[in-house]
Amino acid sequence: MANTNKPLLAVNNLEVSFFTHSGEVKAVGGISYSLKGGEVMGIAGESGSGKSVGAYSLMGLLEPPGRIIGGSVEFEGKNILAYSEKELRKIRGNRISMIFQNPMESLNPVYTIGSQLTSVLREHTKDLGGVKVSADEARVRALEMLQFAGITNPEYRLKQYPHELSGGMRQRVMIAMGLICEPSLLIADEPTTALDVTIQAQILELIKSMRRKNDMAVIFITHNLAAIAEICDTVAVMYGGRIVEQGPVEDIFYRPAHPYTKGLLRSIPRLDREKAERLIPIEGSPINMLNPRPGCPFAPRCEFCMKICVRQNPETKAAGGEEHEAAVHRAACWLIAKNRRNN
Repeated sequence: MANTNKPLLAVNNLEVSFFTHSGEVKAVGGISYSLKGGEVMGIAGESGSGKSVGAYSLMGLLEPPGRIIGGSVEFEGKNILAYSEKELRKIRGNRISMIFQNPMESLNPVYTIGSQLTSVLREHTKDLGGVKVSADEARVRALEMLQFAGITNPEYRLKQYPHELSGGMRQRVMIAMGLICEPSLLIADEPTTALDVTIQAQILELIKSMRRKNDMAVIFITHNLAAIAEICDTVAVMYGGRIVEQGPVEDIFYRPAHPYTKGLLRSIPRLDREKAERLIPIEGSPINMLNPRPGCPFAPRCEFCMKICVRQNPETKAAGGEEHEAAVHRAACWLIAKNRRNN
């Protein structure tokens, strides 16, 4: 893992809205985090919390009616939100790469696997001795990446079309495509969705291998908390377009501070319990992002809701108390301030 203290990626107060006929939908409401080279950060939360929208914003892939309305995204010390589309294309798929959620929709059905893999490499003119990558060199590299991704008979797979592969193999092709240019930052958006547990474990191992090999940073977006525990160093928990808690994976799992994080952890099965226990769902419905209420977005579903929670949105504070104000485990909850007063 990189030793430098300077972050590879620094997201500062990023705000994203969708402007629809019904009004403004504030999909991402001012999130901030940083990532160093070789670090893996998980972003967790239920559907509609803003996880994927935030990632697409980093890549410059938002389409109308979506628009970034505030904040900055510094990658390798430069604010890429100020980049033109031409400048973004130089780093997108090259320095920053993404594994999309649905490989069947992301892979082009009318081109072979080999054509799609080699075109990514040649588009970004991978530097081999200062000259443009030839078709033969690109093909050799594509074969190497398919082998690395654990795909059998890669020579034959290069000639196949996406519909001829299983869901797990298509996901492996997406991983090979995301890693073929050896990016500094990989954004993995639900890379294990709809796959059986054996394939999930293999894909997580692939990402970890590439991280070790190239000191690659990873943003791992998922609702699967077990996968986060397996692969991530830090976690950001999102709800209602905001990060409600973030910190080291051990703190989030063993010392959660926000009621929403606690609810997520209670709603997953545990294998370390002697007796089977009923899962406890989070009551209520997700926030209406078109007409958000004032105060904490989780207040209507929170069992600890106080009067101030429905009036004012809490600031993010150190979860361990005032003496830990510089700590990396932080949460946005009025309970933290209340506990400080009581102590």
